[in-house]
Amino acid sequence: MLSIVSRSSIAAILAGTLALGGCATTSSVKHAQDTADQAMSAAQAAQAAANKAQSSADAAASAAQQAQSTAEQANSTAQGAANAAQAANAKADELSTTMQNMKAKHYRKHRGSSGKARAGERG
Repeated sequence: MLSIVSRSSIAAILAGTLALGGCATTSSVKHAQDTADQAMSAAQAAQAAANKAQSSADAAASAAQQAQSTAEQANSTAQGAANAAQAANAKADELSTTMQNMKAKHYRKHRGSSGKARAGERG
């Protein structure tokens, strides 16, 4: 892009030099000026396109950063849920063990008393 601006500047300087030197015709100076104007217009359009591309790139980078942040938050939430599930599973295992122990104790208690009652009936 700088080369386009530089070319238009060179063309304008050349046109001015030729005009001042008296070696150029009016039509060649006009042609040189038209060429310089076209080059300047192209350079301005290129600069506008570059600015637009930079804005789009900045917006994309911002969106990517937001997506990264959201992904990290989701990962953190998922990790918290996994930890909570693991804790709940451990508690369920503990309760299951407690229930089995209580069931066994209850079974021994009733098995022992019904065995005594039967022995008493026999005797």
